Amino acid sequence: MKCLLCNHQLHWQPRLSQWLRWGPISEPVICKTCQQGFHHYQPPFCPGCGRHLEGGKEYCADCAAWRKRLGWGLTHRCLYCYDDAMKEWMHRYKFDGDYLLRRVFCGELTAAALQLGADCIVPVPVTATTMATRGFNQVTGLLNCRLSPLLVTISRGKQAQSTKNRQERLATSQPFQLASTTSSLAAKRVLVVDDVYTTGRTIYHAAALLRAAGAREVLGLSLAG
Repeated sequence: MKCLLCNHQLHWQPRLSQWLRWGPISEPVICKTCQQGFHHYQPPFCPGCGRHLEGGKEYCADCAAWRKRLGWGLTHRCLYCYDDAMKEWMHRYKFDGDYLLRRVFCGELTAAALQLGADCIVPVPVTATTMATRGFNQVTGLLNCRLSPLLVTISRGKQAQSTKNRQERLATSQPFQLASTTSSLAAKRVLVVDDVYTTGRTIYHAAALLRAAGAREVLGLSLAG
């Protein structure tokens, strides 16, 4: 098998501990060199966005601003830094439509989502136009577990966040609404999952709707940020 990113041959054999462990053995899909190009955030972590926290403060400047603005805040986790390697992977997966690349992070993001013990795992939706052109929702492609599609995009259309600068992202109006099939969320712990966390605007829009619908707690998770 070849690395999905660099196309070099993968030389891999399962360890004895993997043979002895109950369950299927997962083969790597990228080489060690490519894997080492992706980086996790190092502690200490901001309890709001999950990114590295500097200066000994309680929250980073962005999360402190959200709490001041809304009177409440999210607990969010980012698995990886949104650095050059991640941006390249994201472009190939999301914009070039290389759906096979979902395999690079699907297992890790799914495990992280399940570990949070939410009653509902809600993927951030994409517009009908995106589905028609891309052919898939990049978030649901990264999750191999039961999902609750509680949110849909408002029909006026949702401009891609990737095309906006920071101020335009923060000024974005509510792009979502509750799905018609959404039942009571009273006392439920809900997890919202997105691919990339930047300003937090998208996931805070989603959380506001879910909180208004009665969710006891809304958490956030993204592959990168």
